[in-house]
Amino acid sequence: MESKTNKIIQADSDALIAAVFEIRTEVFVHEQKCLPSEEFDELDAQAIHFLLLENDHPVSTGRIRKTDKGIKIERIATLKESRGKGYASQMIRHLMQEAQQHFPEQTYFYLHAQVEVMPLYRSLGFEPYGRTFIEADIVHQAMELQLN
Repeated sequence: MESKTNKIIQADSDALIAAVFEIRTEVFVHEQKCLPSEEFDELDAQAIHFLLLENDHPVSTGRIRKTDKGIKIERIATLKESRGKGYASQMIRHLMQEAQQHFPEQTYFYLHAQVEVMPLYRSLGFEPYGRTFIEADIVHQAMELQLN
């Protein structure tokens, strides 16, 4: 039986950012039919991006940004063939740890969850707030987590 190893790294080079964009293109543009103009924005330059590598192959990604409100977790995506392995949860936990290292004064995290994925975020302590809304033709719910 093949043993899989995974690790999460910061995408801090052009090649790694290209891998981030490949995953997001596959998941959001091809699978979910989001427009590239909605998926890729000027905020990519402000964000800190991460990749989860399975046996050195990029399979999942996410980004964090510091905003006036706190830390926003965004663009969580896992390739279809790698779903169901807990990689999204690992990525979100890692993003929160990294955010606490980069921005130790920040204890408020928030995100815009696709409604179908809300149980994942709830399992990590996020709670919904406000009304649902449409983003890229997909129903979303704002969710938040305040650390003590």
